[in-house]
Amino acid sequence: MLKKYKQGDKIYIQGIRTWKELVKIVMEAKAAGYSYMGYDEIPQIGYAAVFKKQLEAVSRKENKR
Repeated sequence: MLKKYKQGDKIYIQGIRTWKELVKIVMEAKAAGYSYMGYDEIPQIGYAAVFKKQLEAVSRKENKR
């Protein structure tokens, strides 16, 4: 079961069991404007995937157009 935590501009998701599940979550987060930062140990939570809110001007492809 996935547990989601939000702290400022970051979201932590705990309980990811497979690569396929991770890819699905990363794609959903990307569509919602978050980027995957990695998997880390968070002091209050434990191990979790870390997502950070993207800024509007982050996309390089859009800036080249």
